[in-house]
Amino acid sequence: MRKIREMIKNGITGSFILMLIFLGMEAFSAPFIRLDSVDLANVRQMIHDETASEHTLLAYKKLLWNADQLISMKNPTVIDKSIYPPTQNKHDYLSISRYWWPNPKTSDGLPWMRKDGETNPETQTDAVDRKRLSAMSNGVKTLSLAYYFSGDERYAEKATSMIKTWFLDEKTRMNPHLKFAQSIPGHPKGRPFGILDGRSIVLVIPDAMNLLSNSPHWTSDDNSELTKWLKEYLTWLTESDLGREGSEFDNNHGSWYKFQVAALALYLGNKPLVRKMVTLAQQSLDFQLNDQGGQIHEIERTRSFFYSCFNLDALTSIAFIADKVGMDMWHYKSENGKSLLLAVNYLTPVISGKAWPHPSKQEPDLSYLLPVLARMSSNMESNELENYKKQTISILIEKEKIAGSKNKVLQELSLIYSHFTY
Repeated sequence: MRKIREMIKNGITGSFILMLIFLGMEAFSAPFIRLDSVDLANVRQMIHDETASEHTLLAYKKLLWNADQLISMKNPTVIDKSIYPPTQNKHDYLSISRYWWPNPKTSDGLPWMRKDGETNPETQTDAVDRKRLSAMSNGVKTLSLAYYFSGDERYAEKATSMIKTWFLDEKTRMNPHLKFAQSIPGHPKGRPFGILDGRSIVLVIPDAMNLLSNSPHWTSDDNSELTKWLKEYLTWLTESDLGREGSEFDNNHGSWYKFQVAALALYLGNKPLVRKMVTLAQQSLDFQLNDQGGQIHEIERTRSFFYSCFNLDALTSIAFIADKVGMDMWHYKSENGKSLLLAVNYLTPVISGKAWPHPSKQEPDLSYLLPVLARMSSNMESNELENYKKQTISILIEKEKIAGSKNKVLQELSLIYSHFTY
């Protein structure tokens, strides 16, 4: 791993590194997708030794509190929707695109019309599956992290139950495709934009399988069955017509598609496919960025700062995966000078109070930018990025004081990065 290689290069050897390898890597048979096993092990050790920062300890207590609330929650499932997909099979995932509204010019409201940036609340109800998918993925993430840090088997048991209900139980499982994700009433054809919904699965489930791997509640049969589901989903992503269409986008949809394929390929041991996705992500920078680093497709949106950060979240997640197959996307620069750093530097002036130069329905929220800065500063030797991260943390802490509530992003980052202190 990068951190261990750096420690060896810096002369830190012997029992300390062996301890880190034992604590952070030995128990995991598959690579992590977004988490770092050594960072997690260090944080866990500091929590148990009570040497973690006050903020990390508070975040840990909040994590356990959230996990406790989930234990009695009904497991989400796709069969609970009230609107049927075109197949009339409730096992097929269904969501409705959030920015589409009934057509005021037709008696039945069909076909629906798009209003960018204006979420139609009817698309976010329990009549379709998006809220339940989010509840499942967020719940599994919370419970698996709570289990890893605490060792409390109640959390592993509930996380396993939620996973099995959503993916494995024949009565409640989701079929491994997104043919009807982000559908639009009055537009019967499937849409590749719906592939974006699948990121909730890929961001959480492979890493959760690792975190749960030492629990007796997560069996080898469970692992094999879920691995089969993920393999079938990857096949759909790469071989279906919708998947092929989704691969061609040069905006956040394309970036999150490449992340999903790269992540699943890494988990399933298909390194050539990982390298292909990383290469495509690198090449996409020329089509996504202007000469100043602005993200061409994202700055046109009504929530331009959010979407710029959202896209970089995907691209930096791909860069993290690239490390695991010997590719350095952090420092990659195209022949036209396009790079991740150029894209980030386009966003950082807002940290010092400069106005965001694009239309936006809301003030730039630095909570969207902080995970990108944390990821990049962890993997690039840059005092400038580190300073941007620290400034952003300070600003968010001040906003915490004003709002009187804790920032969820700060709390999560303090648990997954051992060096993230504030």
